[in-house]
Amino acid sequence: MEPANAQLTHRARVGDALDLLHRVLHPYIEREMRAVYGDRWEREARGVLHGKPIETWDTSDLLTLLYTKFHPVFRDIGHEGRSWVSLLREIRKKWAHQGTLSLDETRRTLETAILLLRAIGAEPEAERLEPHVLDLMRSELEERLAPGEDAAWMEKAREAIEARKEAVGRSRDRTPGEGVRALWEAGVRRIRTLFHRPPSEPLEVRRTLLDAIEHAAEPYRRDFPFNRLVVHVCVPDERTRQRYEAALERQREPFAVAVLRRLADARIPVPASLHVSWRFHRTPPKKLEAAFEAVPYHIEWQRRRPAGTATLKVLRGRAHKEQYVIRGGAPVTLGRQAEVTDARGRVVWRNAVAFLDYEDDRLTEEEREVHATISRVHARIEYDETEDAFRLYDAQSTCGTSVVREGFLVPFQVRQQPVPLQDGDLIYLGKACLRFNLGRPSGRAPRRGRPPRSAT
Repeated sequence: MEPANAQLTHRARVGDALDLLHRVLHPYIEREMRAVYGDRWEREARGVLHGKPIETWDTSDLLTLLYTKFHPVFRDIGHEGRSWVSLLREIRKKWAHQGTLSLDETRRTLETAILLLRAIGAEPEAERLEPHVLDLMRSELEERLAPGEDAAWMEKAREAIEARKEAVGRSRDRTPGEGVRALWEAGVRRIRTLFHRPPSEPLEVRRTLLDAIEHAAEPYRRDFPFNRLVVHVCVPDERTRQRYEAALERQREPFAVAVLRRLADARIPVPASLHVSWRFHRTPPKKLEAAFEAVPYHIEWQRRRPAGTATLKVLRGRAHKEQYVIRGGAPVTLGRQAEVTDARGRVVWRNAVAFLDYEDDRLTEEEREVHATISRVHARIEYDETEDAFRLYDAQSTCGTSVVREGFLVPFQVRQQPVPLQDGDLIYLGKACLRFNLGRPSGRAPRRGRPPRSAT
């Protein structure tokens, strides 16, 4: 817990930076919006700010305009600039609500303000904040490691910061403007690597990932060909994993919804059915080693084939329907009775393809004999999207599951390993038989013929 006087110093520095942004952004936003909308610029801006009069706009309102009108007006600051605006909006909200600001947050806020000021051409104002950032770096360095823990590293970093601070001061006296900017970009960015570490707060992690996703989607603005997003995250320890899980899973707005909203705001035409998932890796997979060198995450777009469709037609035995249409997604269960209950009458299994019970009065003696070989929990069919194939699994049935395929004399017995189904396969559940065909019923003519007497 930082002392109260340190908190006051952090709040004062952030407040000064926000005031400086307000003075610079107001004329910049008016100039840029007037260039796009002409005399209608104020009406457009007030539409974003719910009618708020121009004389009452604060820093939060100006940042909101920058973020919301990024695509039609402020694209010159780039997508990195939009990310800086997003971070500053969050910090300003925390500052306004008397939230606690850490030394690290204060430093990053000032650094981000400098980057944004440079992006809009406010060089002198950016220079005013640079010494404060260097002071915070020095203070943070003293806090990061206990005395004697790594004295050589600390001394080297301290000397680098002091040298950079003096160089910036001398350059400002001799050649203001571009000379200071070159020093800043060449030197301070190098020093920042000493402080580089993964985001620590869940909201910061979430924002960082959303920024990375938007940046990765930008090249496909005109034609977005993907329907699946996988976020790969390298988590070397349990604490890091918990931090990312908190950002991805434990927020009020689901991460998938946040992704769709962010990309919609950026006017990137992603499909509403975009499937978002994430994978944690203890060590980087071989194919992603290069991607994980710079950051601990990687955004991967995938083009998933649409889920397949197939039909099951009952040829021997009597089910609740003669024909079933199955689609990729949830597994399709097959067995006797629609609902399987335990000794207490609780439902423990539901069959999507349900044959009548062998004691049903509607069955003939021959059908009873067939149905007696069907287990209540007999088999299931699952769609493998990576192989674009339906697979048949046996659920440890009593009389077994097998597949008869044209051109093969011996049936395929489904035991511990599933069997990939092909068009025209005959599926046997004991003595009951179904024909499997790819596609919808209307997509192909029904095949004639009866199944062989037995395949078991």
